[in-house]
Parts: sequence; structure tokens; C-alpha cells
Amino acid sequence: MGKKALEIAGPGVDGTIAMLHKAYAFEMSTFHYFQYVANNIEGLGVLHENFFEDRAKEELGHAQEVNERLMELGTNPTDDPARWEQESGVGKLEPKRYLSLRSAVEKALEFERAAIGLYNDLANATKDKDHGTYELALELLKDELEDEQTMEDILARLEIQDKK
Repeated sequence: MGKKALEIAGPGVDGTIAMLHKAYAFEMSTFHYFQYVANNIEGLGVLHENFFEDRAKEELGHAQEVNERLMELGTNPTDDPARWEQESGVGKLEPKRYLSLRSAVEKALEFERAAIGLYNDLANATKDKDHGTYELALELLKDELEDEQTMEDILARLEIQDKK
């Protein structure tokens, strides 16, 4: 990390890096969840067949963006999937437990809400301090808010369908 970049990131850069490591682990964990579900889900019904695969690609893209920021700050994320589970805050994924449409979307909604909290905290921690990380946090927060709404909309449609 360059001197000026370190100066701009400020004295709280270690905390920022720790939050970014958590974000990377979170995105890689949720990527794994969505990819597994995309490959194994049963009874898609109302969803486009690539829905979960598209979510997986989005999460992988988020992980790549977080990785780039970590590298700009002079570090690399862990390459150990077991550590992703520990660092992400989502615990053991067990995606095979969520292969019905409703359960897969409900679990995805949990992840989206956790991501919203994570990126909101990151934005608040870096506002007026580390502009690069702050802008990244806002961008990812916006994506996660949109995804939360998508999941809520799908669940609402499923409830309407169940009542018929």
C-alpha cells in the first residue's frame, strides 16, 4: 500500500481490513450456497431457471471487488474455505438443506439481510475516512438492498400462490 493511500485510509485501517476480510468470506460463502442451490434445486416453478446461478455470479463478483480493495490496502483474503465459514458470520451453510424453492429463497433472504448489515457497518465505519472502501460499501449495499427486495417479492408471490 502506498504512503498516500495509507494516510488516506487513516489510523483505523486495520479495522477496515478486518471488516473487508469478513465481507470476502461472506461473499465466498454465499457464492457457494447459491451455486450449490442452482445446481441441485428442485421445483423451480415460478423462477427463471438461472435465478440462483445469477445470484451466485453476483456474489462472486462482490468477492472479487472486495478482494481488489483488500489488495489496494496491502493484504490478500484467505484462500481457505474453512476460514470463510468462520470469518463470514454465516456459520455452517448446509445448502443441501435448502433445495425447495421456498426454503432456498428464505435462506437467501437471511443472507441478503446479513449482507445489508455488513455493508452498512462498513460504510458507517469508513465514511469521511476511507473514500475507496466507503464507495465500495455503498455500491455493494445498494446491490444487497435490491436483492432483499427481490427475495421478499418472490416470497410474497409464493404466499399468494399457496392461498389459492
